[in-house]
Amino acid sequence: MANPALSPRSALAPYWHSGRHGRADDQAGVTLKEVTQFALAEITAFRGQKNVLADRMAQSFGLTLPTANKTTQGQGLRLVSVGPGKYLALAEADAAHGLIVNLEEKLENIAAVVDQSDARAIVEISGPRARDALAKGIMIDLDPSVFHDGDAATTFAVQLWLTLWQENAEPSYRLSVFRAFGADLLHWLIASGQEFGCDLAE
Repeated sequence: MANPALSPRSALAPYWHSGRHGRADDQAGVTLKEVTQFALAEITAFRGQKNVLADRMAQSFGLTLPTANKTTQGQGLRLVSVGPGKYLALAEADAAHGLIVNLEEKLENIAAVVDQSDARAIVEISGPRARDALAKGIMIDLDPSVFHDGDAATTFAVQLWLTLWQENAEPSYRLSVFRAFGADLLHWLIASGQEFGCDLAE
């Protein structure tokens, strides 16, 4: 039986204090949730292999490669474009099992696959004031007329490089940073959301 003391711990566990932060007299305008139980890989196509990578992803995973600043998803896997020929591949819960090995096997000699599962923290922000909270630090336009479900960006906010993408039209966003900066990301999101009432989910 696995030793509980050796079980992986979420990146934000020491800093995550569930419940309402800030305004408490109404429904929360912002809800934060840490994304856990995931596998994350960075995929970088080898020189001259991007079209081959696109074919292999379609054949093996039923996914098209996202164009710049976009995401695609299917069969429990999401691809996020993070640069020319470079993508984040995210799978959660049961779909995460074996993802890295599967990618390495299917993409051998086509792309570099680097396991980022223990290197990143991912936070989901949702709620009717999520855009307003993010706008306090993110220098890109998240207005629904220009930034939609499936759009993505790598940007600089509050002295952090982060990757974010919109999950649906509600809207809900995912923000990914290197694990060492997870606490900084969380503190900024709470500070930005307190004005609207910020709930940290269990």
